[in-house]
Amino acid sequence: MGQKLGITEPAPDIAVFTALPVERQALLDALGPSVRYRWQGQDLNVCDVDGTRVLVLPPSGMGNVGIAALATRAIGVWNPAQLLLVGIAGGVRGAGDDLRLGDVLVPDQVVGYELSKLTVEGPKPRYETYRPDYGLLSMAGSVEPAEWLLSGTAPAGVDPLPTTSRGPKAHFGPVLSGEKVIADDHTVDGLRTAWPKALGVEMESLGVALAAYRGGPGFLMVKAVCDFADSEKNDDWHDYAAAAAARFSVAVLRRYAGEHGATAGAERPQAVPLDAPDSFPGAVKVQFCRGLVDDWEELADYFGIPLHTKRRFQTGNEPRGVWEWLEVRHKLPLLPQALQEVHPDLPKFFGPGAHT
Repeated sequence: MGQKLGITEPAPDIAVFTALPVERQALLDALGPSVRYRWQGQDLNVCDVDGTRVLVLPPSGMGNVGIAALATRAIGVWNPAQLLLVGIAGGVRGAGDDLRLGDVLVPDQVVGYELSKLTVEGPKPRYETYRPDYGLLSMAGSVEPAEWLLSGTAPAGVDPLPTTSRGPKAHFGPVLSGEKVIADDHTVDGLRTAWPKALGVEMESLGVALAAYRGGPGFLMVKAVCDFADSEKNDDWHDYAAAAAARFSVAVLRRYAGEHGATAGAERPQAVPLDAPDSFPGAVKVQFCRGLVDDWEELADYFGIPLHTKRRFQTGNEPRGVWEWLEVRHKLPLLPQALQEVHPDLPKFFGPGAHT
């Protein structure tokens, strides 16, 4: 289906992102059978997890900028309900409850540490913080070890370390996100001065969190510790950590499916072609706002507008809130079709010549 995926198919409930091919392959292995599509010269995979449609995007490459662009694009094209970032990260020695190689990190805060103000006294950090979706975070916290633990405690060919006498476990707390591959104890210690409970460092969660914040979906990060971001950093644990994060993520997806039911987003409308007009004359907007006073909530449900967003709409002026929510997402051209479902009398205002 190529680039038509998401326009003719039901909406994916969750879009999943990885930075590296090893992370993506581990995720696909854990998810099981999938349907592959071509999109802009790259592979997309759509999997079914107990009735929940999961879209696995191509690897973004390392860094927050690239993955933020990909996540923003995915929101605009497929309108997923949630974003999930899966992969590997550097842990912080001594953090959490006995943090070890292969353990999973799930942030309750994503902390961007790169932004700063340069002064004569030196750089002064201006931290950016984002919190994940509360529902997804709660589901992650309820995952039992038996749902995801791998067999064995160390990667093949790697000497077992004293810290690997048990299987991996999940840790919850702040995770630091920046643009650097860190292999220096001093750098990590400096970051922990401001964030003493930080569990790890990585390079993509801030980008996904920012895209979610601006685009509407919830998000969650699941990454496993492959090193401790110090001078001993190497690739020995990459495969094992990627598999641990992938298995934990699938356990979260199964809980999501159990709570939200099969095909939770099947009716969520998808993006229109990029060259479609995306605005209407002011008179059309006025007629829309007047005519949808009683039916605005059905339209909001049709478009999958989150409950917390609907609650922010001004009382008595909710249709305007719906219109503006659609407008910033370039989804106004979908209104005529949507109104056929919830208010058949209004589409006449969107007839030929209605676009500006």
